[in-house]
Amino acid sequence: MSLVLPTDVEGASTSHALGRAAIWVSGVFLLSTFILVFALKLVLPQVSVALALVGLGLAGIGVGWALVTRNRALVLTLMLVAAGGLYLYSFEIAVQSGPGRFASDSVLLSMPKIAMTVVGVAGRTLASSIVRCSLGFVLASVAVQVGGHVGGMRFAFDFPSIATFVGLIVLLLGLAAGRRQANRGSDTMRFAALAEERSIERSRIATRARAALHDTVLNDLHALTLSDVGTLTDAHRAFLARDIASLTHPALLLNEATLRARAGGDAVLSSGLGPVIRSARQRGLVVEISGDPQILAQLEPGVVSEVVKAVDQALVNVSKHANVNEAEVAIVAGVDTVNVVVTDAGTGFDASAVDAQRMGLRVSISQRVESVGGTVRVWSTPGSGTAVLLSVPLATPGAVT
Repeated sequence: MSLVLPTDVEGASTSHALGRAAIWVSGVFLLSTFILVFALKLVLPQVSVALALVGLGLAGIGVGWALVTRNRALVLTLMLVAAGGLYLYSFEIAVQSGPGRFASDSVLLSMPKIAMTVVGVAGRTLASSIVRCSLGFVLASVAVQVGGHVGGMRFAFDFPSIATFVGLIVLLLGLAAGRRQANRGSDTMRFAALAEERSIERSRIATRARAALHDTVLNDLHALTLSDVGTLTDAHRAFLARDIASLTHPALLLNEATLRARAGGDAVLSSGLGPVIRSARQRGLVVEISGDPQILAQLEPGVVSEVVKAVDQALVNVSKHANVNEAEVAIVAGVDTVNVVVTDAGTGFDASAVDAQRMGLRVSISQRVESVGGTVRVWSTPGSGTAVLLSVPLATPGAVT
C-alpha cells in the first residue's frame, strides 16, 4: 500500500490560487472604478477625467504586473508605480470635482486602494503575504490621502478599505493555521500508512516462509520418511543441500527492494565490508550488497575480521575465475548464526570433480571461517555460477580476537 496525500506543504498551490483570485478581484475593482469615473463625467460634464484615467491606468498596470511576478524587488517597484498612479488619480479627482464634493473615503478612492491591497495575498509564505498586503494598503492609503489633501479634498477615515485590509490579514492567518493542521494530519496519515505497509510486509514474509517450507523442506522430509532405512543416497543428500541453500538465501523471505533498503552505505561501512567492496571495484567487479550488513557488528571483532577476509577472497575468486564483472554479497541472520552468501552468475565449476584439498576455497576461505567456529558450503554448476555460504555462530567461544 502506498499513500500519497495531496497536501500543499510549501504553499505553492495555495499561493497560485490566491494569486489568480487576486487578479480577478483587482480587475473587478479597477474596472468598476473606471466605470464610475466615466459616470462622473456624465454627471459633471465640466469635469476633465483624462489625467485621472491616466493615473488609474498606471495604478492598474502596477497592480496587475505585481500579481504575476515573483521578484520581490520588482514587486516593490511596481507597487510604488501603482501608488504614484493613485496619487495622480486622487489629486485629479479632488481638483476636478471641486472642494468639498468628495471625501477621502469616497467609493471612487476606496476601490483602487482595495485593488492595491489584495496584491499581497499572492505571497508564497505567510510572512511575505502579510508584508505585501500591509505595504499595498499603506502605500495606497498614503497616496490617496496625500493626493486628495493636495487637491483640496477633505479627510475621512476609509473604513471599507481598512476592513478589507483587516479581513485579508485574518484570511491569511487562517489559511496558514489550516495548512499547518493539514500538514500534521498528513504526517499522521503517512505514519499510519507506513505501519500498515510493515504489517502487510510481515504477513507477506510469513506467507512466503510457509510456502517455502511446505514446497521444499517438508516435501523432501516426507519423501525421506518413505525411503528405506539406511544410509542416505547421493540423491537424498543433493536435495537436502538444495533445501539448505534455499533457506539460507535471504531472497527467500525478503524482496530485492527491502534488501537494498537495508543495505545502505552507512551499514556497509559499519560492517567492515567497505574496503573489500572498494578493492573489488578497483579490479572491475561491481558488487551488490543486500540483506543487513549491520548484523556483522554483533560478532566478535576477530570473527568479523575473518569473515571479511573470507568474503574478500571469494570476490577475488569471482574476479579471477567467473568471467563476469558482477557479484552479490548477501548478509542475513539465522536463528543463532550470521550467514554471508557470495554469489555470481559466472562460468561455475563441478565441485564434485575437484579435490577439496586442491580447491583455493579450502585455505583461503574455509579454514578462516572454521577457525572461528563457522562453516562454509559451496554450490556451483558449470555455466550457472557459484554460491559460497559462510555461516558463523552469533556466540563464538574461543573465537580469534
